[in-house]
Parts: sequence; structure tokens; C-alpha cells
Amino acid sequence: MNPYRYRVALRATHPHADLAPLFEVMGLRPSRHWTAGDARRAADGAALPGRHGDSYATAPLTDDGLAAGGARAWAEEPFEAFMRRQLDRLAPHQPALQALAGEGGRCELAVGLSAGESFGFELGTWLCEAAARLRLSLAFDIHPEPGAKAGRHELP
Repeated sequence: MNPYRYRVALRATHPHADLAPLFEVMGLRPSRHWTAGDARRAADGAALPGRHGDSYATAPLTDDGLAAGGARAWAEEPFEAFMRRQLDRLAPHQPALQALAGEGGRCELAVGLSAGESFGFELGTWLCEAAARLRLSLAFDIHPEPGAKAGRHELP
């Protein structure tokens, strides 16, 4: 079992294009989605003032199921192996992702990490190169769990 938990989502923005068709072609169902010019809404659907300036879509790539007791399930697969599988899954869509970037859009793999103790892993060159070929950024949000041990890491 990993000493950390992670969640990964594909997120995209574009100055004006509807991103739903891109996600549909990739077999992903956006959990949040809007097109530039749409009225702004809160996550619960309540109306907010103004209109969206850019288009946006996000879809989870990890299973957000809950373990016994209602806690989030620990990831069973090592992070780098999971990421490699996702990049292989997205590779056939390279032309569409590159076109999105060429039109001023941006796409990223948004990674949320959480742990009760210090941990580390390596993002190998293959993974970094594959993400770059697909024009995907990697965004990391680190969330220490309450009471997490503040480990000490020595730099090489």
C-alpha cells in the first residue's frame, strides 16, 4: 500500500471553444464544464453574477470511491504506473490536444496528493516526455492530513 493518496483529473481551458466534444471523444464525462460567455454558477447550481470569460472542463481520471468507514480509499497502484496508463490512454488524442494548445487553450493533469507522513516518488523521463508530447501540464496540489508527521528530507 502507498503511504499517500492521490486523485487525478484532466482539466482544460480555452478562450472560446466548447470543450465538451473534446472530452466526449476521449471518453471522459466532465464533472464541471462551461463555455465562454455562459452565465456563472456555483458548484451547487446557484446563479452567480457575471459570465465566464473562458471555457473550462474537468473530468476525474481516478476512482473517487470511498473505503469502509467513509474514508477515501488508498490508491493501490503506484502513482507513476497510474500516470503512465493515463498518458497511454490519452496518446491517441495527441492531435486534438496539440490543436487545443495551438488555439490558445491549455490542458493539464491536475494531481491532488495527501499523506500522513513524508513520502516521495519519481516522475521518470518517459512520463515527462509523454506529457510534453501531448502538451499536458502537470499541476500538483499537496494536502497534508491532520496530524501528519513532518518528516525531514536530506537533499542529495
